[in-house]
Amino acid sequence: MEMAVAFMVSIGGLFIADNQEFFKTVDEQIQQGAEWHYVGKSPLDPDALSISAQMCDGKCDEPYIMWKLKFPE
Repeated sequence: MEMAVAFMVSIGGLFIADNQEFFKTVDEQIQQGAEWHYVGKSPLDPDALSISAQMCDGKCDEPYIMWKLKFPE
């Protein structure tokens, strides 16, 4: 059991370390008033930092996002 917890903590730490710039930008933009909006399965925005999802079942689909951080209009 302890090995499983250590493994999950390690994977979580690697995920955060690999995406540190994303999390820093999200924190800054939320402090400036941005909010998360559900956009459904949408293509990646080349001008925005993102953590994408991708489905692979023998063949991989294009990466996509489902939530986007936006400032109020």
